[in-house]
Amino acid sequence: MNAPDSLENLRAFLHDNVRREFAEWFGVPDGPWVQRAVDNWFDDERNYDRRWHVILARRPGVGKILDMAAGCGTFMLHGLRLGHDVVGIEPEAWKREYFSRKLKLSDRPAGDADRMIDAFGESLPFADETFDLVTTFQTLEHVRDVNACLAELVRVLKPGGVLYARAPDYNCFFEPHYRLPFLPKMRRDWAEAYLRQMGRPLAGLQSLNWTTERQMIAMLRRLPADLHIDRTREFFIEQRRQNVAATLSPFMRRIGGARVLNEVHQLRRQAAAWMRGLRQERVIDLWITKRSSCRISFRRAA
Repeated sequence: MNAPDSLENLRAFLHDNVRREFAEWFGVPDGPWVQRAVDNWFDDERNYDRRWHVILARRPGVGKILDMAAGCGTFMLHGLRLGHDVVGIEPEAWKREYFSRKLKLSDRPAGDADRMIDAFGESLPFADETFDLVTTFQTLEHVRDVNACLAELVRVLKPGGVLYARAPDYNCFFEPHYRLPFLPKMRRDWAEAYLRQMGRPLAGLQSLNWTTERQMIAMLRRLPADLHIDRTREFFIEQRRQNVAATLSPFMRRIGGARVLNEVHQLRRQAAAWMRGLRQERVIDLWITKRSSCRISFRRAA
C-alpha cells in the first residue's frame, strides 16, 4: 500500500523534474536559479509573477480565464484561491500530475483536477469566444508555431476580452533559459557553435523561437480580428503619473510637474536596465483587447 502523499514529497518531485529539465535542455546546474524556480512554482499562495496584480488592476471583474501552458498550475491555484474561474492547458504529463497532487493536498474540490487539460496552444479544445481573458506567460518562445498559437488565443476570446501575453524579447543581449549573454536573434549556426563552446546542450535551443515585440505585433495585425494592443507597463506608468500628480500643488500640476517627475523616474529605470543588459532579459508584455471593428490599433509608448 502506498504511503500518503505529503507536501514534502511533492516539493521533492517538483525539484527533481525542474532540475532534470534545466540540466537536459539548457545545461543549467542545480543551484540558486533552479531553487528559485522551485520556490516560485511551489508557492501558489503568493502571486510570484504579479500576473494577478496586473489582471485585477486592469480587469477587476474578469470572468472566465484560460492559462495557455499552465505549467505546474501556480497561477491557476492562486486564482482559484481568490475565487476566480480559471482553466488551463498543459501538454507535459509531469506538470499535470503535480497539479493534481497539489490539489489533493490543498483540500480543493476533486473536480478542479479537470480544469487542467492536456492540449497544445496551436489547437485549443474550446469553442470560439469562450473566455473573458487568456494569459500566456513565458511560453510563446517554446511553441511549435507562434502565429497559430496567437490565432487560437484570439479565437477563443469573447468580444471585449483580453489576451495578456508575456514572453522574452530576443532583441536583447541575454538568453534567459541558458542564462548566458547572447546576440539579438542570433543566427542558429552561430548559436549552436557558441553553445558547444560553452559546453551547453543544444536541445533547449531547438525548442526556442526568437520572439520579439515587433514580430508579435505584426502577427496580431494580420489576424482576422479587431484588436487594440498596448504595453502593460504603459498602464502603470500612467497610474504612477496620476498618483504623483495627486501629491503636487495645483500650480505644479498645471505646468506638467507630474509628467516631468514621471519621465525622470522612467529614465532612471531605463538606465538601470541598460546597465543590466548582459545579465537580464528583455520582455514582451502586451495587453491585447478584442474589439468589434475590423481595424487593429496599437498605442505606442510616449
